[in-house]
Amino acid sequence: MRCVATVLVPALLCSLPGCLSSGSDAEPVPVYISKGTLTVDWTINNSADPNQCNQSVAADIDIAVTTPDGAPIDEFRQRCSDGVATITLDPGSYAAQAALLDSADHERTTWVSINPFTIQNNTDLSISVEFPASSFY
Repeated sequence: MRCVATVLVPALLCSLPGCLSSGSDAEPVPVYISKGTLTVDWTINNSADPNQCNQSVAADIDIAVTTPDGAPIDEFRQRCSDGVATITLDPGSYAAQAALLDSADHERTTWVSINPFTIQNNTDLSISVEFPASSFY
């Protein structure tokens, strides 16, 4: 009889209201979304020589990242002579365009479109951009 009481008493007590736990009191489990990177390198007249930036009076590159539909996400600047920029983005689909700027922030080139691309968790996507002579003002 003692064995039956040991099993039944706790079972009866837990059948009372408020004894059982519902899932609503549980702590939410955090979900971590890792970012990815977009690495953009550029050339001027098919040359990666940093002197091309000086010769074309280009101080910086401006990279405008958008949704595939063209809604702005963010803009990133890097020194032209660096020849490469790494941009951290959330996973998703994007498009972008880039232009070279002079030291007074005036556009030296037309905007060059970067085709739509997808960033995935913990990955790096590399894209090259060419600024031909015809893109300069």
